[in-house]
Amino acid sequence: MLIIRSTLKQLALVLMLLPTPQLLAQTLPAPLSGDAEQDCGLTLSGKVLDHDTREILVGATVHIPELNSTSIADAYGNYHFHHLCKGTYTLLVTYVGYEAEKYTVRLFNSTVKDLQPHIAAQTLGTVEITGSQLRETAQSQQSISGRELEQTRGLALAETLKGIAGVTTLQTGPTISKPVIHGLHSNRVLLLNNGIRQEGQQWGTEHAPEIDPFVASEMKVIKGAAGVRYGADAIGGVIIVEPKPLRTTPGVDGEVYLLGSTNNRQLASSATVNGNIAGIPPLSWRLQGTFKKAGNSKTPDYYLENTGLEEQNFSAAVGYKKETYGAEVYFSQFNTKLGILKESHIGNLSDLLQAIERGEPSNAANAAFTYDINRPYQDVQHSLLKAKGYWQLGEAGKLEFVYGWQRNIREEYDVRRSESSLPSLQLTLNTHTTEAVFQHKPLGNFTGSVGISTIYQRNTRKYSNFLPQFTGVTAGVFAIEKWRKDRLQLEAGVRYDYKHLLVKTFEGNNNLIKPTYNFNNISGTLGAVYDVGYHLSVGLSATSAWRAPGANELFSEGVHHSAATYEVGDPTLESEQAYNFELSVDYFNNARLNGKLSLYQNYINNFIYLAPLPEPVLTIRGAFPAFEYKQTDAALRGADLSLSYKLVPGLVVESKTSLLFAKNLNTNDYLIFMPANRFSNSLRYEFDHNGQGKRVTETYLSVGGDQVMGQSRVPTKTEQDFAPAPEAYFLLRAEAGTTLHIGKQSFEIGITGNNLLNTVYREYLNKLRYYADEPGRLLMFRVRIPLDFS
Repeated sequence: MLIIRSTLKQLALVLMLLPTPQLLAQTLPAPLSGDAEQDCGLTLSGKVLDHDTREILVGATVHIPELNSTSIADAYGNYHFHHLCKGTYTLLVTYVGYEAEKYTVRLFNSTVKDLQPHIAAQTLGTVEITGSQLRETAQSQQSISGRELEQTRGLALAETLKGIAGVTTLQTGPTISKPVIHGLHSNRVLLLNNGIRQEGQQWGTEHAPEIDPFVASEMKVIKGAAGVRYGADAIGGVIIVEPKPLRTTPGVDGEVYLLGSTNNRQLASSATVNGNIAGIPPLSWRLQGTFKKAGNSKTPDYYLENTGLEEQNFSAAVGYKKETYGAEVYFSQFNTKLGILKESHIGNLSDLLQAIERGEPSNAANAAFTYDINRPYQDVQHSLLKAKGYWQLGEAGKLEFVYGWQRNIREEYDVRRSESSLPSLQLTLNTHTTEAVFQHKPLGNFTGSVGISTIYQRNTRKYSNFLPQFTGVTAGVFAIEKWRKDRLQLEAGVRYDYKHLLVKTFEGNNNLIKPTYNFNNISGTLGAVYDVGYHLSVGLSATSAWRAPGANELFSEGVHHSAATYEVGDPTLESEQAYNFELSVDYFNNARLNGKLSLYQNYINNFIYLAPLPEPVLTIRGAFPAFEYKQTDAALRGADLSLSYKLVPGLVVESKTSLLFAKNLNTNDYLIFMPANRFSNSLRYEFDHNGQGKRVTETYLSVGGDQVMGQSRVPTKTEQDFAPAPEAYFLLRAEAGTTLHIGKQSFEIGITGNNLLNTVYREYLNKLRYYADEPGRLLMFRVRIPLDFS
């Protein structure tokens, strides 16, 4: 009966409008050109979510004014519109406490589109989609934002990203960690910090990224070779750290974080203030600062001497944004002092062997807690300046230009020079980057961009000849094009890069030599994404990338102080060439089950790795494990799986699996220093707070565990490690949080517990596992105070 009534109403409407075709064109959705017969059995659906936290907005109203039709988001946040014709529709989303926002949807077939309104009053441009739920790219990528990101505040960048399947960490004690994607790290993983390619001494395995995670409102990980868009070196993947967009409405707001943790007794605070000038609406600004201080970490049985840290960071941004043009200037400075386990610096060969055999530091029984940081330690300062401008070129498209300047000053203090205030090694790297990108307007089903980029670097040294001075120049040009129709998206891209490297170093007889290197190569990408329907999409990608050897891999010779190793380079190394193939499957926007599966195979010709030598090396500064850079052909294959299932309303189980198998193809053996397989599972319950005016909202409780397998896939025919790979281990963790409302002010409170069972274990990818255990139980308390001075 309802269908009959609806049909009669539509027929009456058509009859009334027949004499006025002009009015008809204004009332009904605009038909798509070339459609002889309209398909009016389409469905438009999705979820209504908070833009920042991704919380579902139950009861949100979604209205289509062209049809005078309304849908109310159900208990799962879902909205539905049925029996729609092909055409362009406006979606007006309203919800109590949120800005009313409009989305423009160009409908070709049944489509799933999530709507994400903002709490703060912000102007949102139209969003056009020309098909079903299709990913931005065929390559698998995952992001952390909203509440998931808030729960990691206080952790280092690499630790923040560990929640993504396929991402692990490479550590040097409890204070230093860097991200690992599918077994690759350092120069093979490119980091974009607010749109600028992060350039420091990232070649070092114990050189952590100089990025303050408090700056980010979203972190995205692109897995696999991504050399076309982001340039040479992106063999393992790309990590994109994006701050929150500058405020676009008059007023001032901000937030304050207060954090504290047990074990190392870390204290941290961060504050951000955003503003927009009422008299000049296009002009916005932001100020941000962070402070951290921690002392010695503690294993379940003893303290780790000299493992404290200090960190002071700040950033500022100002932007002027109009519809057709705009500009932004951003500056940040990252300052950190990182203690390194004292027992990792050994006096002689016999003491080194005894330290590895002993299994714990020699002074473990007497070690105590302190905030003092003594030698050995790192002192690092990283400054970044970004200038960005864009110009809308009418119907042609959009032109964007970005300039970046970075200065990285790294000082490493050796325990053997405690009588001097000078560092054992000082490296200063200055980098200038430019990028110009033109995004053309859609041409039929095609969208795409072309661009050019340059990098100029100059590295100088003091107090040590371990790493040579060098000057590097890199230039690249790329083009990417996408074709999208209905359920299918195809993409292709190509890039050419040229790199010139001039090295200044000394030969054995102290004669200055200036070898030069010239590298060039092509990167490419081919991909396809298909929306199967029923919340399922499939992606296929074939990508290539390459990486020139770094100055450290070519010419390092001597003691790497903060790593407590002796390293030897090889000036005959050639460029790496990677070919990555991936199949990805997404099951999304289902009321109960959601998940991502990625199967990948990465072939790397001339893979460069640091191989342990049979015997340690004794120098005037002590005894050190020795390593040399080698090259081989390698194959890395594996799988990432993320699943979430809603058992009952409010109760969700999550599971993540990361599998990796890495082979040395030249020796038919395993590759050394690759992450072990790991599994993560958790059960999360979100309490239902009914009614208005509640003082306590958004309460949740989560319990989970991480199972890391013993790394049995270690080389047996070639390189031999200094100690056997550690055994498997299981870590229990838990989280809880809530939001308190006192008057008009809210307080977000959370507590996180790691290694709750105080398990004794060692991580295979921790370079100090030869000498000590990992930290024991840790509880972290955090408070976030959002502020609005408008």
